[in-house]
Amino acid sequence: MKLSKPELIAILLYAPGATGNIGEPVVGKTRLMKLVFLLMKEGKLTEELKDDTSFRPYRYGPFDPEVLDSVEALKGLDVIEETEERPEEAEGLEDIAEPYDTESVYKLTPQGVAKVERILKQLPADVLAKVSNYKSLYNSKPLVEILHYVYGRYPIYATVSEANI
Repeated sequence: MKLSKPELIAILLYAPGATGNIGEPVVGKTRLMKLVFLLMKEGKLTEELKDDTSFRPYRYGPFDPEVLDSVEALKGLDVIEETEERPEEAEGLEDIAEPYDTESVYKLTPQGVAKVERILKQLPADVLAKVSNYKSLYNSKPLVEILHYVYGRYPIYATVSEANI
């Protein structure tokens, strides 16, 4: 079975991260994008993933509009949910904080958990461990550290970046 991008995203949201808990959420669109990028580039999932070359340089490094389309499709199927969270640095600034001072939080719904568990039964046993390894490494790091790593390792994707890192 070859994994599609939506399936990979669902497995990523299912996989335990640094907390060791199944279903650890991913905070932020940029973080989600970089986690998917790193899984596709470095996750040693070449046998399990469909071929993909759709990432391109963009404002914050590698970007693939299919990732955001996949998120929307998964939301529509009630596999994942997206909520908004205010970053800690915006707390207490309600009077002056801009409406964009929120971050998307992505997590699986109960139906999503059941769907991923069915998918995982069709895949080699080590797939979840590989995804969990990347999630553990990068999901809890500050975004700037992830961007430093991606830009240093894959400089071609940083050519049009707006990030000042």
